[in-house]
Amino acid sequence: MNRKTAAILSAVFLFFLYISCAKSPKVPTPESMQAVPIVPEIDDDIFPAGLRESIGASVEKLSRVGNSPLVFGKKTVSSADYALALGHLLARLEEGVTKDDFIKEVKENFNFYGFPGKFWGGVFITSYFSPMLSASRNKTSEHTHPLYRVPYDLVRIRMDRFIKRFERLSFFEENRVAKQKFQSLYGRVSAGNPDRVSELIPYYSRSEIDSGGRLMGKGLEIAWVDPVDAFFLHIQGSGKIRFADGEELVVGYAAQNGHDYVAIGKFLFEWITKEKMSLWAIESHLRSLPYSERMEILYRNPSYIFFRKLPGKPETSFGTEVVEGRTIATDDAFFPKGSLVFMEFQRPVFETGLSVEPSRWNPVSRFVVNHDSGGAIKGARRVDLFWGEGKDASRHAGVMKNWGRFFYLVPKEKFLLKLRKKNDGQGPGG
Repeated sequence: MNRKTAAILSAVFLFFLYISCAKSPKVPTPESMQAVPIVPEIDDDIFPAGLRESIGASVEKLSRVGNSPLVFGKKTVSSADYALALGHLLARLEEGVTKDDFIKEVKENFNFYGFPGKFWGGVFITSYFSPMLSASRNKTSEHTHPLYRVPYDLVRIRMDRFIKRFERLSFFEENRVAKQKFQSLYGRVSAGNPDRVSELIPYYSRSEIDSGGRLMGKGLEIAWVDPVDAFFLHIQGSGKIRFADGEELVVGYAAQNGHDYVAIGKFLFEWITKEKMSLWAIESHLRSLPYSERMEILYRNPSYIFFRKLPGKPETSFGTEVVEGRTIATDDAFFPKGSLVFMEFQRPVFETGLSVEPSRWNPVSRFVVNHDSGGAIKGARRVDLFWGEGKDASRHAGVMKNWGRFFYLVPKEKFLLKLRKKNDGQGPGG
C-alpha cells in the first residue's frame, strides 16, 4: 500500500468515525415530501419558450439510465417510467399543443408533490445567469486573476467506492440527506516523509489560491479576468469569456475545492441594507473599495471553483445545456434530477433598461426542469432559477430573493399503465 492510498483510507476511517456521532438534520426531510391536497392554479408565463428543449433533455438523459429511481418523498418512480411520461408531453409540444391543452394534460396525468409547512411547497427562490466577461490570455493590470483548470493534486474521495458496508449503517439508511452530502470529500495529500504516512488534508482555500499563489506556474490558467468578475463567475458556475481579438470561449464548472460556500452579503449589512441587497449592490460596493479591502471580503468565502472549456452552452450538473427561464438548481439530496416542476414566484419589473432596482414585482408561474445544483442551494426550501445570458439576465437574476411555491410533477400510475400499453416497447415518446 503506497502512502497516498494509506492517507485516503485513513481519512475514510476518521470521516465515518466522525459522522457516526452526527445528529440528524432538522425537518423537513426528503421523506416528508408528499402529494398536495389541493392542486394549485396552473399557468405558464413564457409558454412554450424553452419547454420542449428542457423536457427533451430530461427524456434523453433519463432514458439512458434505465430503472434508476426518482424519489419523491415515499413515492418512487423509475427513470424509465418518468422518461415515458415526459416523452408524452414532449410529443404534444412537438405537435404544437396549446398552453391550455398542455396544462390540462398535466393536471389530468400528474400528481403534484411538495413539502408541507406554513404554506404548501414554500421555497426561497433566487436566480443565476451566464455572465459575459472581458478576458486576456496573459495577466494584465486589468485582468489580474486566472480562471484555473482542475489542479492535478486535487483528490476526490468517493465513499461508496471504498467501503460499501457503511452504506448499510442505520445512520445512512434513515438519513438520505446525510448519505447524499457525504458521498464525496475533496482534499490533497500532504507531503510526507519516508518514516511517516502522508495525510489527506483540506485543499487550498480561496485566499491561499489567489493570495498565496498556490497554483501559479503550473500551467492551469484558462484565461485571466478581473477579480470581481472571477468571483461572481465562481458563484454562477459557468459563463462566456471574450478576448480582445473577439474570440469567445464558454467555460463551465469542473470541480470545487471542497470548502463550504459562504455568502459574502452577510458581511456587508453595514453598507447595504437587507432590503437593498442584490448582486448589483454587492458588486458596486466591492468596486468602490481599495484592492486590499475588496479582496479581504472576497476571501470570506473559502469555496473555489475550477473550470473547463465547453463546446457549446454552459452545462448543468445533470449534463444538459442550460435553458433560459426553464433550468433550475436544487439540492440533490431532496429533489430528483430530470424531473418536471411547477413553480410560482415574483418576477422583477424594471422601469427602464438602465434601472438596477425593480419598480414592482409581478406574480407569475411556469413549468421548470430540475437539471442543476449549486454550492449555496441546500435544503428543501431553496431553488435557483437560470435567467439567461448577459447583462439584462444579470440585472433580473441579481435581485431575485423572494419566497414562492414549488411542486414536483409525479406521473399517475394509471397514466403510466396507459403509456406502457401504447408504446409497447417503442420507448419514450414513441
